[in-house]
Amino acid sequence: MIEKQWKVPWELIEVIEDIRVTLQSLQGNIIHIFREGNTVVDALANEVIEAQNTKEKQINMDNSQIPNLRIRTRRISRQ
Repeated sequence: MIEKQWKVPWELIEVIEDIRVTLQSLQGNIIHIFREGNTVVDALANEVIEAQNTKEKQINMDNSQIPNLRIRTRRISRQ
């Protein structure tokens, strides 16, 4: 639907158009990925949901552009 390969149902027209505009402004693109490729993303999403009450969250990208999540739950004092 976003790539105009399928007809958009009337109830989703505004949402799809917002997604298209956002993708264009971010110069983003959409690619297909098999289910096995979503394992890391699913794990990161679960970590973020579980860490909603932590004080500090940070998502970083490594050299391969693979995201990793850093959550600080307590301060470690150095002596």
